Amino acid sequence: MKWFRRIALAVALLVAAAGLFYWFMPASVAVPFLAARTHGLVFGDVSGSLWDGRAARVATADGRELGTLNWQLGRGVILGRLRLDFHLEGRAGRVEGHVERGDGDRMTWTGFDFRLDAAALAGPALSAELVPMGVVEGRIPHAEWQGNWPLALNAAIDWRKAAVRTPEGHVALGDIGIKARSDDGVLRATVADDGTGSLATDAALAASPLGWRMQGRLVPRVADTALSHLIARFGPMGRDGTVNLQRKAGLAPTINP
Repeated sequence: MKWFRRIALAVALLVAAAGLFYWFMPASVAVPFLAARTHGLVFGDVSGSLWDGRAARVATADGRELGTLNWQLGRGVILGRLRLDFHLEGRAGRVEGHVERGDGDRMTWTGFDFRLDAAALAGPALSAELVPMGVVEGRIPHAEWQGNWPLALNAAIDWRKAAVRTPEGHVALGDIGIKARSDDGVLRATVADDGTGSLATDAALAASPLGWRMQGRLVPRVADTALSHLIARFGPMGRDGTVNLQRKAGLAPTINP
């Protein structure tokens, strides 16, 4: 029976070694895992462990530098339970928060806080000739997601010293605030300026997975060619330069419940 005891001992040692490796897994070994979870981000100069690590350089797949990332990851991830705290900071700003995911596709965010250059948030939906300027600060104390939809959400976002650089010139918009809330899967948000910019903005949005509705007004406070061209991108202008925002698609919920 010596051969049986030797095999059992070898298996026990392999299991123990695998457990130790998992418990103290170096972050550098886990880079492919991190990249797969973050949809193409590139991690450089990685140190620490998978559970408490640091990447001195994080960049997008197209080479745009994002900054330095620190994270703490719960070991229950091997069982499908995600618990992640992270802090990303670079020249464009910072983002930090806590993410949890249990069974299924439901995810919870808590303590999200960010401060970013507005230009860093420009996406493919925005024309390349329009460059947002200023700083965007956001706070999301709590959010619950199913897939990509917020079942519950409480968020406040401020676009400080908002401006847009257009082909016709620079358009100053003052400070713009966005408040968003989702209850029972219905998202409602408001957008309003602080009265100091060249454009009076007052709009509201209501959306669900079945449709969305937006209404509001964009009213110029000054006569300016660059401002007029910018407003015209959102709809037909009235004689006074005002654009009424009236859009809907699908089975849209009401703006005010």
